[in-house]
Amino acid sequence: MRLRSSYFVHLAAVHLAVLGIAAWKYEFLGPWFFVIEAAVLASWLCGVWLARRSLQPVAFVQSFSDLLREREFSARFSPVGQAEMDRLIEAYNRMLTDLYEERQRLGEQRGFLEQFVQASPLGVIILDYDGRITLVNPAAARLLERDADEIAGRELDSLGSEFAEVLRTLRPGENRLLTWRSMRRLRLEKMVFVDRGFSRQFVLIEELTRVIDESERAAYEKLIRLMSHEVNNTVAATNSLLQSCSNYASQIAPEDRGDFANALRVVIERNEGLNRFMGDFAQVVRLPEPEKQLGQLSKLLESLEIMFGAQCRERSIRWVRNYDEEVPRVAFDREQMEQVLINILKNAIEAIGDHGSLEIRLSEHGGAVELEILDDGGGLDLETQGSLFSPFFSTKAQGQGLGLTLAKEILVKHGFEFGLEPAADGRTRFHLRIPLKATR
Repeated sequence: MRLRSSYFVHLAAVHLAVLGIAAWKYEFLGPWFFVIEAAVLASWLCGVWLARRSLQPVAFVQSFSDLLREREFSARFSPVGQAEMDRLIEAYNRMLTDLYEERQRLGEQRGFLEQFVQASPLGVIILDYDGRITLVNPAAARLLERDADEIAGRELDSLGSEFAEVLRTLRPGENRLLTWRSMRRLRLEKMVFVDRGFSRQFVLIEELTRVIDESERAAYEKLIRLMSHEVNNTVAATNSLLQSCSNYASQIAPEDRGDFANALRVVIERNEGLNRFMGDFAQVVRLPEPEKQLGQLSKLLESLEIMFGAQCRERSIRWVRNYDEEVPRVAFDREQMEQVLINILKNAIEAIGDHGSLEIRLSEHGGAVELEILDDGGGLDLETQGSLFSPFFSTKAQGQGLGLTLAKEILVKHGFEFGLEPAADGRTRFHLRIPLKATR
């Protein structure tokens, strides 16, 4: 029973008891009975009035608590004409105003943060107390290869994605650089924040591909220019002196003249070889803009099949063509694209060694022409995969580390998506994606 009801029940019980006693002693009281009845009635009315006045703050507090529970902060109470109550109402109204304004401010901030997270190029994944995903923005959803609605409410290890597995293994506070598909360089960081007294985790995914590529390019361009300048000057001066020395061959004793001439010739040839070696480096720096023309990739691949045919037959490597019919023409610089594919095919054949297969797939999919080159060579480990296309990196004892760097520069200038990575069946897969909209 509520306090208000209990008070009125008590008030009624007391007054009814007095009336009962007065009625019982009616003969004894005589005319005073009516006086007692009037007094009891007046007392009842006064008690009801006082009860209402004294219980009014309780009703007000109940209404206020209901508003707080329902989060209705826009309501206001009107003054009732009592000084004490009016001061209480004023304090409560001011509190409601502050709560309403704070709620509005937090709502605006939350709305802004939600829009910012959704539009941010940074991938953002927020987890709840149990490690389930409560928020994932489009940038992160694309890397997870799922729709955001499909991801929400699930744990990372339930997504069945290689990238999700990498994120799951991150420790709180850990930073990790990752080379992902299409040679994307990603920085992953898992952090912790406190929500209502409990720790929650979130993951930030920042793409550093352009920053790292530009930094690497600036570094190796400066190095190559410096090396090329020094080598060219040294080779030119040395060869000039060697040519001059060769004029003195007639003054050498006949039995030593042949060795003298051969020694000079070998040194001159080595100098010229060094010059060509530096020229290969300089080619990466001096790569011209591609002159794109519409063409069929299948025609280019057929000419390369002829080029590598004898080598494949000698090594017992089976060349497998898997082309879709009527693949659309695309725009590319034939000479530059030929250089890219020569480097890729040459590396694939060398990785296979002897007795293997090289599969070439060409298809149209998702508004783009896609080329895949798969070899059953030794595959790629994580360390090698992370360093591919980096300047001066090579797994070959005599490799310069320029072939894939040049291929990367050409493909980046073309604006094509590409990557070199392990395939699901254990083979090594180079893939190239050329959007058709870029050719129209």
